[in-house]
Amino acid sequence: MIPPQARPLPIPAIAAALAHGGRTFAASRGFSLAFGALFAVIGSVVIWGAQWFALAPMTTALIGGFLLVGPITMAALIAAAAAVAAGRRPSLAGVARSLRQAPAGLWALALFCVLIYLIWITDAGTLYSFMIGEPRSGLVQALPTAAGNERFHLFSGAMGFVLANVVYAVTVHAVPLMVRRHAPLTGAVVASVRACLASPLAHGTWALTLAAAIFVSMSLPPLMCVTLPVLAYAGDALNRYCFDAPA
Repeated sequence: MIPPQARPLPIPAIAAALAHGGRTFAASRGFSLAFGALFAVIGSVVIWGAQWFALAPMTTALIGGFLLVGPITMAALIAAAAAVAAGRRPSLAGVARSLRQAPAGLWALALFCVLIYLIWITDAGTLYSFMIGEPRSGLVQALPTAAGNERFHLFSGAMGFVLANVVYAVTVHAVPLMVRRHAPLTGAVVASVRACLASPLAHGTWALTLAAAIFVSMSLPPLMCVTLPVLAYAGDALNRYCFDAPA
């Protein structure tokens, strides 16, 4: 099967997609808030778990790890967005049915994201043991600017940047293409990477938007109730812009 061809993505389309994400969120407020609340709880566990185990400098790495597995959570919200577009109220049963109908490659992609996440956390933990090597707690120690933690954050951040960009290029369009259009894994991944290469500035801007929003929201977990669904719906809108024929 020939991979879908993407249209160039202009930067102003990002603002339009975010506005669309806000409207979709408003039309599915109950489902979206409940879904986002699940990850707000996860964010709280990550932050306070790092404090509990006196691994405060690892907080940034743990939050950044969400960028590696977050694209897969997008699949459920894309199914919810499709229900809203069809004039239906999204439900857990409807989303589960949509995901069951998605190609098996979606779960292979999910395993890929989990594998990259495990590599990232393992490497970050190794760097922590070599560069810090002692228990540290306190919210100040969670900041990249904390004294004595700079080298750890520099090297772990560089490694995370590379891994996050790989996952982003592979998944940003592949996940919605597989959920919405049942595209096979190989074709969806090729189309996603090609779309990123065809419009690098716009896709880079979107990647920075996602990273900034997720870092702020995971640091203040209640924000995840809103930002995660809105970003997922906006990502779906960008995918439709790139791959659906213009009206």
